Amino acid sequence: MASFVPRVTAQDIEANGIFYNIISDTQVEVTAAWQDGVNRYEGCIILPEKVYCDGVNYDVAAIAPRAFWQSHVTEIQIPNSVTRIGNAAFADAEDLSNITLPLGLKFVSNYMLAGTAVRNVVLPEGVTDIGTGAFEDCTSLETVFLPMSLATIGDRAFSYCNNLKEIYSDAVTPPLTLDDDAFEGCSGVQVMLPDASTTWNYGNDPLWGNEETFSLWVDEGLAVIPTMQQETLGENWTALSLYNGLAYKIYGPDGYLIATTAADRYFLPIGALSTDYLVVPTTLMYDDEDLQLIATAEPSAIEDIDEDNPENKISIVGLDGTIYIEGETRGLWTYIYDVYGNLWYKRMYDRNWINLPGPRVYIVKVGDTVRKVMIN
Repeated sequence: MASFVPRVTAQDIEANGIFYNIISDTQVEVTAAWQDGVNRYEGCIILPEKVYCDGVNYDVAAIAPRAFWQSHVTEIQIPNSVTRIGNAAFADAEDLSNITLPLGLKFVSNYMLAGTAVRNVVLPEGVTDIGTGAFEDCTSLETVFLPMSLATIGDRAFSYCNNLKEIYSDAVTPPLTLDDDAFEGCSGVQVMLPDASTTWNYGNDPLWGNEETFSLWVDEGLAVIPTMQQETLGENWTALSLYNGLAYKIYGPDGYLIATTAADRYFLPIGALSTDYLVVPTTLMYDDEDLQLIATAEPSAIEDIDEDNPENKISIVGLDGTIYIEGETRGLWTYIYDVYGNLWYKRMYDRNWINLPGPRVYIVKVGDTVRKVMIN
């Protein structure tokens, strides 16, 4: 964990290297991280669902316009708490090759991913509109999965996506294109559709029926066998490496859908208990449950974060839903986080026990003493 206390900045909040603006009493939006004219976001980013500041656990509800514009982010996973992504949010982030969009997204904003290196992308069910230039100049884009809900595609939305090979469209009615340049510069794109009648509808549409740009096919299911590898990243995440020619639906242990993604990797949190997730390959039109995979987020042994120190006179243990703190704590602050970085407790030390929900792993910091404990 990079830092324990979020900082209030010109962007309202900075927590674990991500900047936020407060947009309501309960919500924040992710904003840019400019320094000396450079957007300093880089590498792999897993955005949290919540961020804590000044006694409030805010929902991460939106991503501001140009938040990751021209950054060096390589992959990003967006939580389902996010329902709005602003114009050009990832535009010209030339290293960005993988993205998982939130299930509650309704609109792909103007120039949202323009000029990125995204290779495969799923638009979740519920998206109705793709904005102007949303994927313009995505020259690495190969496969796009379009939901049944999609109604319109904006000007130049996929223009000059020269390597676009396949579109899987679950939309029975051909999405309306607002201009004839939505796929300018594309050719030979295979469009997979739910059935013969839908294929006929697309074939009679002025845009989709253009045989120089598209060839229309009925989806017959998966053409390849899905593969998955799993690796643990630190103590908090397990990464699923997925075959990137497919899309996958990922279900949580309660059976609810938590993501639909075509990214090369998807990240699962490691909690206090071993948790199984169901990974089902899909074309949106066809879920192949015969080829479903099981991913397990397995916690490692619970150990102290800091090494044994004979001069350390503070004891922190977890037992029966309670964290007990003993020792020389006068004048020290206590901070308690879960393994995802969410702050659960913060105050000047005034008692030696704290009740928190379990089973769960917590990181407890009292003064300079840090321990990781599990309570049942």
